[in-house]
Amino acid sequence: MRRHPFAAAALCAALAGCGAADRPDPEPPSTAPEVGTARSFGLERVADGFNRPTWVGAVPGDDALWVAEQPGRIVRLTRRGPKTVLDLRGEIRTGSEQGLLGVAAHPDFATEPRLYVHWSDRSGDTRVAEFAADGRGRFDTQRRRPLLHVEQPEENHNGGQIAFAPDGRLYLGLGDGGGAFDPRGSAQDPGRLLGKILAADVEAAAPRWEIVLSGLRNPWRFSFDAALGEVWIGDVGQDELEEINRILLEFDEPPKNLGWSAFEGTRRLPGDRHLDRTGELIWPVAQYSHDDGCSVTGGVVYRGTALPRLNGRYVYGDFCSGVLWSLRGTPDGGAEDLRREHATVPQLTHIGTDNDGELVLASAAGAIHRAVNR
Repeated sequence: MRRHPFAAAALCAALAGCGAADRPDPEPPSTAPEVGTARSFGLERVADGFNRPTWVGAVPGDDALWVAEQPGRIVRLTRRGPKTVLDLRGEIRTGSEQGLLGVAAHPDFATEPRLYVHWSDRSGDTRVAEFAADGRGRFDTQRRRPLLHVEQPEENHNGGQIAFAPDGRLYLGLGDGGGAFDPRGSAQDPGRLLGKILAADVEAAAPRWEIVLSGLRNPWRFSFDAALGEVWIGDVGQDELEEINRILLEFDEPPKNLGWSAFEGTRRLPGDRHLDRTGELIWPVAQYSHDDGCSVTGGVVYRGTALPRLNGRYVYGDFCSGVLWSLRGTPDGGAEDLRREHATVPQLTHIGTDNDGELVLASAAGAIHRAVNR
């Protein structure tokens, strides 16, 4: 199986050492993709007037776009306009990083009309639940099945993304619980769910959440490239670096570790910061400094047909600057041909796809955009 070459070397060095406390830090990669510029696509505005949209995408078997608003409303958007399908505004706490944070539709939505929603409850804690549709296509708040409750110690670093993976399980990204530099050490603690990517089989009578990846600060957005069995993650940084991670899912191994809070990107943070060496350490395939933004919004590997210049490329951006980038994955698990795209989306919160695999983008300023060939 493919491994990131730097991660594999780090693991081998760690296994060859003596006690964990005596092992030297693994060496980060010494090179990074050079940044070019490109005009791979343009943008057209699909709709505006939304209240801080945090997610846009499609559900299987439906040509409409679906939009989630941070205060708690999920809307189905057609040519006739928006129609509310689920309203949780009465039970959501909305702050800078709280609210309705993620939505996923059941993979067999056409026959199993179920939505999975991640939000901050009135106490600020993480909630995940399944909602079943009634006969009119609405998702009544009374028709729910709770799936997860996690106490949140702070108002920030709640994570956000929730998505089904090629293995059929539902995945959730949780931040480290907030505060600067992970003061509770949650991301490197295998006994805590915070600072992790989790997965559960929602078809089970009592779904059990398992840790799939550890060492994350705030994975606001991640996505799966089913063609290669990989997950791509945009993990929001602390003071200097925003990072993109590309991980091959290998379920017969311990959860892989993205390094936070021992590392911010490839930068070793000062002080005696614990690094759990149980799982393979994964270095980012791309990172950028706060000269170019302040909060990464992870994206998707483009597998559509309307934008040939983006074929097979991973597209991501930054919330603060609105800059969009694309890169190409390499066969060894790295990345190359990093481009800064001409198009920008200020306050970028989500990059998703419609049912044809074409890019749609949400801005917290209220607009939904579609990528077009220009």
